Amino acid sequence: MKQPKSSDAPVHSDVESSASRERTPKNRRLSMTGGRILKGMFIILGAVAMVSIYILANKNSQTNAGIHEQIPVVDSRSLEVEVLDCAGSSNAGQRLTDALRAQGYDVVEMKKNYSEIEERTFILDRSGNTEAARKLAALLGVPPDKVFQKIDRSRYLDLTVVIGKDYPHLKASQSSTERNNH
Repeated sequence: MKQPKSSDAPVHSDVESSASRERTPKNRRLSMTGGRILKGMFIILGAVAMVSIYILANKNSQTNAGIHEQIPVVDSRSLEVEVLDCAGSSNAGQRLTDALRAQGYDVVEMKKNYSEIEERTFILDRSGNTEAARKLAALLGVPPDKVFQKIDRSRYLDLTVVIGKDYPHLKASQSSTERNNH
């Protein structure tokens, strides 16, 4: 009988260790691939979380930015107003200018126009700030249907108040008359 050569004899320990060696790199590859996928998912989830936090943190400012384009913030201290006295009286423009300044409006110009007498006071929105024009109209007692939009950015004004002959009936006129009587 032939004796098995040492190379012909099955060596179980070598087979097992080579099989385990083959599995180990495969397992490592799988774990490395799984690790990469897991890392990628964490990066994506982190990015999504950061974007979500950014959106939530800036939600009010973004919402307000959209609103500002439609209805700008009404802050009388930053509004530049022009007063045109078309009432035909000698001091309506100055009295309204004083009343508006007392309310915090920046009256940058006051003109008297005796050639074009207006029957009714009206307000012109010059910058697209219709909410500010409506607020000023309510403050003065000008009806909402007398607020018009006539945007003219070259004038560097927000609002123009054109005083008409109805000035004595406006709230601003009545409050300044009351102050003068006391």
